[in-house]
Amino acid sequence: MKEFDCDVLIVGSGPIGLVCAYALSLLGYKIIITEQKKNITKNKFFFDTRTTAISQGSKIFLEEIGLWRHICKFSEKIKNIKVMDRNETNKINFFHNLKKNDLGYVVKNTKLINIIKTALQKKTNVISYYETKFFFIEYKTDKIIAVFNDKKISARLLVAADGKNSSVRQLLNTPIFKKQYKENAIVVNFFHTLKHNNTAYEFFYKSGPLAILPMQSENLNHQSSIIWSNNKNYLSSLMLVDKELLTNILEEKIGNVIGNIKQINSKQIFPLSSHINQRFYEKRVIYIGDSAHSIHPIAGQGWNIGLRDIKGFYELAKKTNELGLYLGTQQFCLNYNQNRFYDAYQFYQVTDKLNLIFKKDSLILNYFRSFGFNLIEKNINLKKRITNFAMGI
Repeated sequence: MKEFDCDVLIVGSGPIGLVCAYALSLLGYKIIITEQKKNITKNKFFFDTRTTAISQGSKIFLEEIGLWRHICKFSEKIKNIKVMDRNETNKINFFHNLKKNDLGYVVKNTKLINIIKTALQKKTNVISYYETKFFFIEYKTDKIIAVFNDKKISARLLVAADGKNSSVRQLLNTPIFKKQYKENAIVVNFFHTLKHNNTAYEFFYKSGPLAILPMQSENLNHQSSIIWSNNKNYLSSLMLVDKELLTNILEEKIGNVIGNIKQINSKQIFPLSSHINQRFYEKRVIYIGDSAHSIHPIAGQGWNIGLRDIKGFYELAKKTNELGLYLGTQQFCLNYNQNRFYDAYQFYQVTDKLNLIFKKDSLILNYFRSFGFNLIEKNINLKKRITNFAMGI
C-alpha cells in the first residue's frame, strides 16, 4: 500500500472541496484531494443540469482568491428578485440600490466544477486521487492518517467535504440532527420567449416553493431554470409525461413572467432533506459544506453557506500560517467550529421554518403572510436588511 504525506487532506471533490483546496493552495500548504467516484470531467456520460446560485458575498470571496475572473464569464447576473405568495396581491420586489452591485449570479454546476479543476491543475502543491474509497482513520501524535482502498495518507488536518452522506462523519460517529422532507425537487432548464431581464422569481405555493433563476442565453435563446419543490409522487409522475404536457403545467404555474416556454432542454429530480452536525469538528478533522450542514433550497443559499465555511477556514488557516503555527490542533478545530456553527445553524432553522410557514394554509397564517409581505415591501430599511442578509454582505 502506497503512503503519502501532506498538510491538508480533503475528502470529497465536489465544488466545495475544490474551492477549499484552491484557497488553501494560495497559503503554500501541500494538499491532497481524494474522491471515491471517477473523475467526472473525463466521464462523457456525466449529466448534471443543476445550477449554483452565487451570492454577492460569495463572489467577493471568490474574487479575493482569484477564481471569480474565470467563473464570471459563464455566470448570469441576478439584479432583481420578485417574491410572490399564492395571493397575487402579496409581492415583494428586491433589488440593490447600488447599480454596481448585483444580488447574485447563476452558473451551471458542470461549468463551475470544470473551471475550478482547470485552475487547480496549475497548482503544483495540490494532488487529486480518484476512485479512492475511504476506510478508517489512525492517529499519530501530530498527524491523522486516513486509510483508503489503495493508499495511506497522513496529514495535519483532514477536511471532510464529502457531502450529505459523509463517509468521514459516519466513520467518526459525529452526531447529527436530520429532517427528511416529504417533497422532492424537480429542476427544469428551458428556453423562453421573453428576456428574463436578470430577474429571479420565487412563487410560494401550498405544495411548495417554485423558483425561476436566470441563465446565460444559448444561441440567442433566452434561458432560465426552474427549481420546484412538490410532493414526491407528483413530481415523479411529471418526469414521465411528454414535454408538451410538462410545458403546459409549468406555464400555468409561472404565468407569463418570462413569456412562453419554447423548449425544455433538461429535467432532473432530487430528494429533499436537511441536516446539521452537532459539531463541525472531531480530532484533527473539520467538516465543511454538506458534510456539516444541508438546508431546504427555499432560499437558494446552500452553496453559499459552504463558501462561508471555506472563508472562515481560510482566514483561520492564514492567521495560523502567519503565526508559524500548525493546522489541526484541538484549538484550531474548536476555533473553526465557533466561527461557523451558529451561522449555519441560523440558516438551517430559518429555511426550515420558512418552508413550513409558506406551506400552511389557514386564515390566521394567510393574514400574517399578507401583513408581512406588505410590511417588507413598504419598508425600505427592512427590505435592505433582508437583501444584504441574502447577499451575504
